[in-house]
Amino acid sequence: MEQLEEELTCPICCCLFEDPRVLLCSHSFCKKCLEGLLEGNRGLAFRTPLKCPTCRKETPHNGANSMQINYSLRGIVDKYSKIRQFPKMSVCKQHCGQPLNIFCATDLKLICGFCATTDEHRGHRFSSLEDAFKREKESFEELQRGVESWQSADILSCLETLQAGKKKALQSVSRDAEKVTDYFDKLISTIECKKNEILSDLETLKLVVMQAYDPDITRLSAALEEQERALSMAESFKSITDPLCFLQQMQEFRAKFRVLRETPLPSCKDMDIGPLVRNFDVKKWDSLRLKEVDKISVPHEKVSYKSGCARVTAPKLMALFLLLSVALGLSLSTHILTASAQLRSEPLLSAVTSQLSQGAVFVHGWKAFVEAPD
Repeated sequence: MEQLEEELTCPICCCLFEDPRVLLCSHSFCKKCLEGLLEGNRGLAFRTPLKCPTCRKETPHNGANSMQINYSLRGIVDKYSKIRQFPKMSVCKQHCGQPLNIFCATDLKLICGFCATTDEHRGHRFSSLEDAFKREKESFEELQRGVESWQSADILSCLETLQAGKKKALQSVSRDAEKVTDYFDKLISTIECKKNEILSDLETLKLVVMQAYDPDITRLSAALEEQERALSMAESFKSITDPLCFLQQMQEFRAKFRVLRETPLPSCKDMDIGPLVRNFDVKKWDSLRLKEVDKISVPHEKVSYKSGCARVTAPKLMALFLLLSVALGLSLSTHILTASAQLRSEPLLSAVTSQLSQGAVFVHGWKAFVEAPD
C-alpha cells in the first residue's frame, strides 16, 4: 500500500493527485500544480512551452485547462482514497496474511478461505460478511434486550451485602489482631521486667560475693607484698660482714617475719559461695509452664473467620506467666539467700525461708488453677 500511494503522489505537492493532467512526456501532475508553474512563467514570452519538472521535456500548451486529463490515474486515486478510509481488514491468525472474509454460521466466527477448507469447518454453513452482518445485527438487538432485562438490582444488592460482610469481617480481624498485639506486648513487657529483676538480684549477689571475698583477698595480697619486701631485704643484707649493721637489719627482718606469721588466713570453708553460684542453672526454667505458649490455637486458613473463634485464653496465660514470675523469683531468691547464709546471715535466711514456704503454697495454687479446664 505504501508503494502504491507513492505512485499516486504528485511530485510537486507530494499529495495524492487531484485532477491529474498528463504532459506529452507521459508524466502527470495536479492541475493546480501546473497552474502554479504557468503563473511563474507569465513574465516570459506568451505561450512558452512548459518544461516537465521531472524530465525537462517541453510541452506546448494553451493553459492548464487545455492539457489532457489522465482519467485512468484519476480513477485509481479515487478508488484508493475510498479504500484508505475503510478500517484495516483483520487477518487470520492461523493462516498468515489471509483476510477474514468469510463468516462461519455454525461456529459464529470469522474465518479465512483456507479455514473454510479444513476439517475443523467441514460440513459447516458459511455466509458472506454482508448477510452475516444482517443476521448478527438482529441477534445483537436481542442480546442487548436480554442484558437490559438482567437482574441487575438483585446483583447489586448481593454485591453490597458481600462488600458489607467483607468490611465487617476485616474490621473484626483487625480488632482481634490489636488484642493479640496488646496482649503479647504486655506479656513481653512483663517478661522483660522479670528479666531485669533477676539480673538486678544477680548484681546484688555479685556484691555479696565481692564483699565476702575482697577483704581477705586484699589482706592476703598485702601479706604477699610484705613477704616480697622481706625477701628482698634478706637478699640485700645477707652478705653484710659488719656485725652492727647485720644485727640491725636482722632485727628489722625478724619484725617483718613476725607480722607475716601473725597475719590470719581466711577459712575457705566459710566462703564456699562459688559452687552455689555455679549451680544456678537457667535450663531448669524449661520445666515452667510458659513454654506452652506455642500451643496457643490460631485461626485456621480453611475455616471461615469469626471474631473470637480461635481466641487467646488470656486468663490462663496470665496465670502461667504469674507462675513463671513467682518461680523465677523464688529460684533466684533461694540462691541469694543461700549465699547470704554462708556470709553468716542465718537469722535473715530463717525468716525468708518461712516466706518461701508460703510462696510455694501460692505457686501450687496457681498451678492448679492453670491446669484446670476452661
